Amino acid sequence: MYRYLPADYCDRQTARCRISPERFQELGLAVGQWAVLQAESNAEDQTHVRVWPARHNCQDAVLVDRYITRGQEAQDPRIREQTLYRLKALESPILKAQRLEVAVARIDSNLEKSVAGSGYDSATGLMQRNMVHTVLETLVLGEGFSIANEHSGLLIKVLSSVPTTGPLLVTKGTQITIVKEEKQSKGNGVSTGVVESSDTQNDIDFARNLKVLPGLEGPIKALLEVVSYPLLYPELISRLNIECPKGILLHGPPGVGKTLLVSTVAHICRAQMITIYGPEIFGPYVGESEEKLRQKFDQASRIALADPKRPVMIFIDELDALTPHRTDAQAHESRVVAQLLTLMDGVASRGRVVVIAATNRPNSIDPALRRPGRFDREIRMEVPNEPNRLKIIGSLIKDMPHLLTESELGSLARMTNGFVGADLEALCRESALSAVHRSIVATESGTNGLGATSVSVTMADFKNAFSKNAPSLQRGYGVVVEPVKWNDIGGLEPVKRQLRQAVEWPVLYKDTFSRLGLKAPRGILLYGPPGCSKTTLVKAIATNSGASFLSVNGAALYSSFVGDSEKTIRETFHQARLSAPSIIFFDEIDTIVGKRNFSAGGGGDGGGDSVQERVLSTMLNEMDGVENASGVLIVAATNRVDLIDKALLRPGRFDRVVYVPPPDLEARRQILSIYTRDIPLAEDVDLDALAQTTEMFTGADLQNLCREAALIALRSRVLGPMAKMQIKVEGADENKPSTDPVNEEDFRQALASVKPTLTAAMLLEYSSTGQSAF
Repeated sequence: MYRYLPADYCDRQTARCRISPERFQELGLAVGQWAVLQAESNAEDQTHVRVWPARHNCQDAVLVDRYITRGQEAQDPRIREQTLYRLKALESPILKAQRLEVAVARIDSNLEKSVAGSGYDSATGLMQRNMVHTVLETLVLGEGFSIANEHSGLLIKVLSSVPTTGPLLVTKGTQITIVKEEKQSKGNGVSTGVVESSDTQNDIDFARNLKVLPGLEGPIKALLEVVSYPLLYPELISRLNIECPKGILLHGPPGVGKTLLVSTVAHICRAQMITIYGPEIFGPYVGESEEKLRQKFDQASRIALADPKRPVMIFIDELDALTPHRTDAQAHESRVVAQLLTLMDGVASRGRVVVIAATNRPNSIDPALRRPGRFDREIRMEVPNEPNRLKIIGSLIKDMPHLLTESELGSLARMTNGFVGADLEALCRESALSAVHRSIVATESGTNGLGATSVSVTMADFKNAFSKNAPSLQRGYGVVVEPVKWNDIGGLEPVKRQLRQAVEWPVLYKDTFSRLGLKAPRGILLYGPPGCSKTTLVKAIATNSGASFLSVNGAALYSSFVGDSEKTIRETFHQARLSAPSIIFFDEIDTIVGKRNFSAGGGGDGGGDSVQERVLSTMLNEMDGVENASGVLIVAATNRVDLIDKALLRPGRFDRVVYVPPPDLEARRQILSIYTRDIPLAEDVDLDALAQTTEMFTGADLQNLCREAALIALRSRVLGPMAKMQIKVEGADENKPSTDPVNEEDFRQALASVKPTLTAAMLLEYSSTGQSAF
C-alpha cells in the first residue's frame, strides 16, 4: 500500500508515478511501464500511470500526476492523504484501441484561458477529432477515464471503447468519435451547460467540410455524397427504391491527392476504413491471395453489422497493380481479378460498405470492374489549375511565417504550372529549408541577432526552391532549356511579335479572347535557312511563356520495335495535356514526319506501311483528332518546309507558318552587339562597318565570327608572350601576359577564315519552295 502525494511540477501532465528506487527494483519494473493505481476504499478510483523511480527515497509514498483518472474524485484535486493506494503493473502487451467515443468539455479558469481551447470551438469536425486524437495518442485508457489536458484546455472523457474490456492503448489507427459536448468549470466542478449528443447526420456539414482540402472541392463533394447520403437520407432512398453506389474509382496523375482525399472523407464521416494494398494480398500459395481478399471484405461486413450507424469504407490503393487486364495477366492475377469481381457483386451492406479504389492508370485495369454495380462512379482528379494552386499554396503556408504579398502569391501560382499537390508541398518545404539555411548563415556571420524568431519565408526562398523542384509530371519528359530573353535575339522583330501574340496573348488577355470567341493557335511552324535562330526563338518561348515545355527529336523518337515511335508521340501529348498549358517542340520536323508518298501505294518505297507515315498519322490525330488538346501549343522548326505533308500545314494543326529570314543590316548590328557583350573591344572596332561587311551571314555565322576573333586575340597577344616567358626565365616580370582587347585586325583575320553560310541562290530557293508548299 502507498500513500498519495502530488507530483512535482516537472511531472505535471505526464501521467508519471514516482516510487522509491528500492521498491522500484523489488517490483522488477521498467522505466515508463504502465500501471494502475487503485484506491483501497473505492475500487472505482483508479489512475493510469507510467512508473518511474523517484529522485530520493520517499519510503511508502507515491508522487502521482493524476492525469488519467476514473472515479468520483477524478475531477476533484483535494484528495485525502490518508487514503491508501495499491499499485499494479499492467500486463504486456496492452491491447490497442480500435475505436473510442469521447465527450469533450472546455476547462474554464478565472486565471487564464487556453488559446488552443478557444480554437477548438471554431474548428471543423475533422480538426476537432485531430486535436483530441493528438492529446490521447500513446495513452492507456478505458471506459470512464478522464483526461484534463491543461495545454489544450480540454477535458476528455471516454464513454465507450472497442474492445470494451481491459486497458487500451491509443494509436494512430484508433478512430475517435466525439459524441457529447459539455462545458465544465474547473474551479468548482459544476456542469454549467447542456449535454447534447451529435450523430453523423448533424455532424456532416457539407459547406464546412468542403474547405478542408483547398483545391479539391469537386472530388471531395462527389465522394461525400456517395458515402454520407445513405446515412443522411435513408428514408428517401428507401422510398425511391434505389440502390446506392457501392464502388467509386478515383483516377488521376500521381500526387494530386487521391489517398489524402479518401482518408479525409473517412475522418469527416467517422467511417471505419479498411485498406487493401497489392503486396499484402499476393501470397506464394495457390488460393492464398483470394483468401486474404475475402477476409478483408468479411471484416468490413462484420463491422457494418456491428455498428449500423457507421459507414465502412474499403480502400484499394493502386488498383492497376492488383487487377490488370486478364488477357495479359498471369494466372494468379486473373484469379484475384475474378475474386474481386465476385466480392463486389456480393456486397450485402450496400448502403454503408463502399469500395473505393485509386489508380493513375485507369486504362490498365480489367474492363469488367468499370461497369455499374461494381465501380458505379469514376471521379477524375485533374492537375490543379492556377486558382486551385493559389488555394493549395495558401493552405500550405497558412501556419508558416512568411513575407509574401497577394501579388507574389499570384505570381507563385502562375509560375508553378504543372505542379500537383505533392509538388507544391515539396516546394513549400524546400523554401522553408532555404529560409532556415539563410538564417543560419546570417547568424554565423553576426548579421542576424534575433535568432530563430526572425526566420520568415520570402519570395526569394520560393524562387530558390523552384529552381530545385521540377513538376513530377514532367520528369522523364521535360528538358532543361537555356534561359533566353527576347532581348537576347537580335532583329527578327516581326517574327518575335507573331510568336508573342500566339504564346503570351492567350494568357495575358484570356477574358478578351473568351469574349471575342477566339482560341489560341494550335501550332506554329518556323521555317527558314539554317542558323537563323529558329531554335533560339523556341528557347525564348519556353523561357518567357511560363508553360510546361516538352521536346521531341528524331533520335529519341524512332525505335527498332514496331509501335514504339507512335507510343512515344501519344505519351508526349498525354503528358502535355496533364500539365497544360504546355508547349511541345519538334525540332527538324521534316525528319520526323515527312511527306506521304501516294504514288507508291501509300506505303513508301516497298509499298508497305512505313514508320514515318504511322508517326505522321498519330501526330495528325493528336493535334486535331477526337481527343481534346486545348492548352497545348505545338511548335516545330525546319529548313525543308517542302518535305512536310500538307495535312500538317492546314489551319487547326499548324495555324501559323512563320518564315524566319536571315538577318538584315540592323539585325546583324544587334546580333554583333549581343555576342560582343562579354568581349573587351578596342576603340577601333566599328560594329556598324562590320555589319555592312557581313552580308549573307546568319546569326550562327556572326557568333562564330566573334568567337574566332577572340581566339585570334588569345593566340597572338596572350599565349604568345606566355610562351616566351617559359623560354626566357630571366626578366619574366617584364614580360607579363597582355591584356589588350580584341581589335579591328582580329576581326579582319576572322573574316578571312569564316565564310557566310547563305548564298543568293539559296535564298531564292527558300522563297520559291515556301510559296509552293502552301
